[in-house]
Formats: sequence, structure tokens, C-alpha cells
Amino acid sequence: MKLTKRRITVGLISTAVVVSMTSVTTWALAADNEKAASSAAAVRLVISYKDGADRTAANRTMSAAGARSINATGAGASALAAVNATRVTVSSARSSAMISELRNDPNVTSVQVDPRVKKFDVIPNDPTFKYQNEMYTIKAPAAWETTTGGSPAVTVAVIDTGVNAVKDLAGATVAGYDFANNDSNPADDEGHGTAVAALIAARGNNGQGMAGVCWTCKIMPIKVLDSEGSGYDSDIAQGIIWAVQKGARILNLSLGGPTSTKVLADAVAYANMNGAVVVAAAGNEGNTVKQYPGAYGDVVTVAATERCAAYEGDPDCTAGTTTRSRWSSYNKAGDSWVDIAAPGTVTSMDRGGSYSTGIQGTSFSSPIVAGAAALVKSQNPTYSGWSIARSLYVGAASRPLANGGVNYGLLDIPKSFGVATDTTPPNASGIVPAAGSIKRGTFAVSPVGLNDNSGTIKSGIRNSTLWVNGVFKGYSRNAPFGISFNFSSYNGPTKIELRFFDRAGNNKIVSNTITVDNKAPSVRITSAPKSGSKVGSKVTIGYTGSDTYGVARYELLLNGKVAQTHTSTSAFVFGSTAVPKSFTVQVRAVDKAGNPGLSTKYSYTR
Repeated sequence: MKLTKRRITVGLISTAVVVSMTSVTTWALAADNEKAASSAAAVRLVISYKDGADRTAANRTMSAAGARSINATGAGASALAAVNATRVTVSSARSSAMISELRNDPNVTSVQVDPRVKKFDVIPNDPTFKYQNEMYTIKAPAAWETTTGGSPAVTVAVIDTGVNAVKDLAGATVAGYDFANNDSNPADDEGHGTAVAALIAARGNNGQGMAGVCWTCKIMPIKVLDSEGSGYDSDIAQGIIWAVQKGARILNLSLGGPTSTKVLADAVAYANMNGAVVVAAAGNEGNTVKQYPGAYGDVVTVAATERCAAYEGDPDCTAGTTTRSRWSSYNKAGDSWVDIAAPGTVTSMDRGGSYSTGIQGTSFSSPIVAGAAALVKSQNPTYSGWSIARSLYVGAASRPLANGGVNYGLLDIPKSFGVATDTTPPNASGIVPAAGSIKRGTFAVSPVGLNDNSGTIKSGIRNSTLWVNGVFKGYSRNAPFGISFNFSSYNGPTKIELRFFDRAGNNKIVSNTITVDNKAPSVRITSAPKSGSKVGSKVTIGYTGSDTYGVARYELLLNGKVAQTHTSTSAFVFGSTAVPKSFTVQVRAVDKAGNPGLSTKYSYTR
């Protein structure tokens, strides 16, 4: 599609949308931070549990400390439950004791303060830039000749201060949620989120305002930051999970902080496992300090480049500048958390529908990349988040930054089109327990010979899922990708199945049928001296036993300790002089699954 190039005139607003970021450091494992938190009127905590954990003891601990649940309700209620997390507030006076007790609970995996994060913010340093030169730098006009977003529309979740659907965003949003205020109205009361959304999806070629990267995209507004541009990690985690549950597969997070929390890491992993791509700002620290969520694995993390100084449409702008902005966060030698770069000085729209130029920050580099991801998705609807990210990386690799600091280079949208992905499923030669095995209780189902594939493009194993008799029971995202499960409620033939997924979304299914036996064998003494009698020098104990799936062994217990073992029901014979003057006799049967059964106990003297 050929497009007429238009000069865009915008209403200038000095220092229009200012973007910065600070964060409160998690103190869950640091004494000095615990001391600081204890001085507050109340402490806000996120508690993470093991899969299937019994929360009775933890709930009793929190109740005794007077902790108050602050989980989301209504449409957002299930978000943190997806990663086995809950959150509470507790008085500072009682927080230390409660935290200590929870950390000693074997069912609890993490207790952390819920840190606040803020949007990235840099005061504009070059206010003379007047036009959307950023679009020429990323070669968007050339990309628009291929697609402006297509149909059906790709949905991009903007997890930020909210979004106001005004001017160029009118009709461009779908239903969202406000986790900062726990309601269904994610209106923007700060301005940052609207400016971010406009860079992604402002309607282009409509004779007004500005053009975003993806003209037909839909924006899913998720408000997690308040009117001051700050918010909690748990709200951000809820926003990520909720967006994925509602169908978004491209997520933009122009926010962050230097603290990593389990709940946020789990939410990002949840998005990855569901095939979404998370795009995040690297931060405006001007140094190499890692910022989260950008520093998590499988996040497309975006640094900022300097603005092209030429006018709109100038060939020099098409080439762009490959100089990383001095205020952008970046990789130090040996690090690889910052992936790609995009212009960091841009033109965008504020929450009231006014346009301004010269706004700065990696907060605005990130949505440019998210918009590019949406264009790639529109061309390849089946692509997973990994496949989309790879397309962006391949496109940027030909434009390395002059001053380095990123893994690839400057975004090049046209070169990101048509990039091949991994289409070969993982390999696995089998799973254990092997077919025909007899098992009981809790045990792990694990892969045998698992590897990615033999194709030319290898995305790597992403996760495995466990299915029992056709019902989903759990997952693992860590090598070796085995999954432990409590089978105590099962008996008889049981189908176990592991499904292995690579990062490109290909899958391999391996299943076995085993026998689960959680019933103890029966065993009884059939011949022996009368219990309570005095015995001679030689004692003979006859017995019998049975089990649906077979008895593996019988054990003679003298005073509760194993004295002899038989694999048949031949009598136990022992000399009484080898035992104390008073002793007990019992026979234990152990079936092939390991379940024990005990006979009646006999008592003797000699």
C-alpha cells in the first residue's frame, strides 16, 4: 500500500509528558530494609505458596497477627491465584514475628514486601524536535506499505497508568481493568499510559493528530499505576496475568524498578508460558543497574536511542541514529538483559488529547517496539511470543548501536517481517514411571531423553504440563521439566501424560498407563504362641497376606524393628535368647507400590 507522506503539526507543550522511575527495594531477606518497613504504620506483603499447599497454618499465623487480606475482588479476583500468591497488610509492630513464622512454614515459598514502582522519567533535553522522526528512524513508513495492522485487530495490553480513548485512540480500546483502584474503569489520571498507547495504536492516515506504529491495533488498558505514576509489584503482576487471561498476547510495561520479586517474576513467566511477548522499558538510569521486569528472562527489553536531528522525511532520518541515549539504561560487559533499542525522544498524545513533542524516556521506546511486535503478529497470527521477539531481534541485528549496550541493535520493522521461526516439536523418548509401573502417594512424572529438536532453528524447551486421566494437574518451567504430583486419591490403572512445549509453541505429547495403588495390603498371623505367654528358646510365627497388585515382601518386627524379611509366606523362626526378656512380635506386609500393612501385635516373655 502506497501512502502519501504528510507533515504533522502538533501543539507544543513544554516538557509535556515527563517520565521517570524510582522503586522501593524488596526487604524480604534484608534486615536493614525490614527495619525501615517496620517504621511504617502498616506493612503490605505478598505471600507465595507451593503448588497444592495446605494454607491452614499460614492462615492461622496471619489471623493471629491481625493481618488483613487485600486481594482484588470481582473480575480481577483470580489473577494472583494463578501463581499461588496472596497479599495482606499487617501492622508494623506485628510484621516481623508474622514474617518469621511464615518463612518457617514449609508450604510457603516466599514472603516479600510489595514494592512500589514508578514510570520512567527524563526531562526533555532537546525540545526543538518537532515531528515524529522516530517513525522514520524505525522505518515505519516502509513497513506500512506491507501492513498497518490488518484484520482481525491485534490486541496490545498497556499496563500503565490507564488509557483515555480520546482523539487518535477513539474506538481503539477494548475492556480493561484498574488494579490500582480495584474497579473496571482504567481511565488515565496521570497521562503516561495514554502517551504510551498512542505510540502503539494512534489511528494513522485519518487526517488528524499523530500516527502510532500499528493503526488498527486494539489497546487493552490495564491500570496498575496511580495518579502519581507509581504502583505495587503485585498489582503489576495481576495486570499481566489478567491481560493474558483476557487474550492479550503482546504486553507493554513502560515501568520498573531495581527490585526483583517472586510474584512479578512468576507473572512474567505465566505470560511467556501462554505464548505472550512482554515488552518492557530498560529504564533511564544511564547505567547498567538491572531494572525489573525488564531484567527477567524472555522479556524484550528496550533501550533508547538519540533522536534524528533532521526534519521529517529526510533520508538521514530514515537511516536513523544508532547512538544510545546517554540517559538510557544498558548492558554492562557480560550482561544481556537489554535486548533492542528504539527512539527515546518522541511525539505523542496526552490524556486530554493534546499533542506534544520532545517527550523522552525508555517508557516511549518500549511501546514503539510493542507496536512493531503487533505488526509482526498481524503478519504471523500463529507466532508465539518467542517467535515475535526473534523477528524483532533479527531485524535489529543489522543496525548495531555505535556505543553498544544492547544485544542486537536499533529496531528495523521491515526487516522483522518474514523471519522464520522454529516449527519442529521437541523430542522425548519417554517418561517415567514407565508403562506398567506400580506407584503410590506423591511421585514425580519426568521426561526421558528430552531435547529441543533437530531443526535448524531451536527455540528451547519452555515448559511441560502434567495431565492425569486427561485432566490438567500442573506444570514445570524449569529443567529437567519433571512434575511432582500427589496421586493419593487414585487407585487402579491411571494414564499419565507429559506435554512438552518449546518457546515457539510446538509441542510433544508422551503418555504411559501405570497402576496407582494407595491401599495397604492385608496381613495376619495364622500360627504363633498365644499372646502374653512365656515362650521357649525357639519361636515360630506363621502368617498370610494379600494385595490386589501383589505383596513385595513380609517383615518380622521384633519390638518394632525389622528382624527378618521374606518374599513368601514361609514361617519366621527365631531364637528367644536373641531378644529382650519381654518383647513384641508383629508381621508387616509391603506391597509392590510400597504401602505397608501390619498384623496384630503379640507380646511375649521368656
